[in-house]
Amino acid sequence: MANVSVSYQEMQDQATKLNNGRVDIESQLSALKTQIEGLVSGGFVTDSASDAFRTSYEEFNSGVSKALEGLDGMATYLNKAAETFADVDTQLASALKG
Repeated sequence: MANVSVSYQEMQDQATKLNNGRVDIESQLSALKTQIEGLVSGGFVTDSASDAFRTSYEEFNSGVSKALEGLDGMATYLNKAAETFADVDTQLASALKG
């Protein structure tokens, strides 16, 4: 049984999907934030609850944005790992050729 089985292209493809997913989620977050701002300035205005809701949503939005940074890290890791595996494979083959 092999200890290593690597598809560089699959790793790079998944990194791209992670980045694309992050962009999609950021777009949705932006749209939702705009909707919430509209709601608490027009359709849900109270002395206290609407401001508390806005604050709660802003904290949620901030937390999700920070979590999305993790997707960048994972995508970067996959790209670097694929590159490193490819380089090591080439170096090992070269060492055998002398």
